Amino acid sequence: MENDRLLPVMIAVTGFVAIVFGTHQGLVHVAPGYEGTITSGWDGDLNHEELLLVLVGGVGIGGAVAARRWKHLASIPVLMGGVVLFYVFRAVLGQFRSPHSLYREYTLHPPGSEEYTVMIVLGAEPFLLAVGALLLVGAGIAGSTLELIPGKTTR
Repeated sequence: MENDRLLPVMIAVTGFVAIVFGTHQGLVHVAPGYEGTITSGWDGDLNHEELLLVLVGGVGIGGAVAARRWKHLASIPVLMGGVVLFYVFRAVLGQFRSPHSLYREYTLHPPGSEEYTVMIVLGAEPFLLAVGALLLVGAGIAGSTLELIPGKTTR
């Protein structure tokens, strides 16, 4: 029975790990078979949005732990997963609406170099973030369906 109560916490931790790995990946890449690189000015540190996503994942873990005692706090991982999913949809939609949309070929004319064709595709970041967000939502749902720790109140 104790392992059943730990299941939502383990799911939330797995979602958090996926979010952490996702924030260290690229949003877009040059498609395989095309030459070119994407330079974003990223120096290796997480930007403020990625740092907030990691913190939101940590709050989701805290909600899953707290839901073991107070069932109504199982909504926290669900809400935190929703925040991460919103970021993913916003970022991907922004890439599709950009002048150099995803999955379309473009001819580039870099100065001092010959022209070449490139295609931009989604990287691993949105997929890992979406998986992490869905795991947080699943942790909240699992936490809301479990029995409380014996002898503990819901208040």
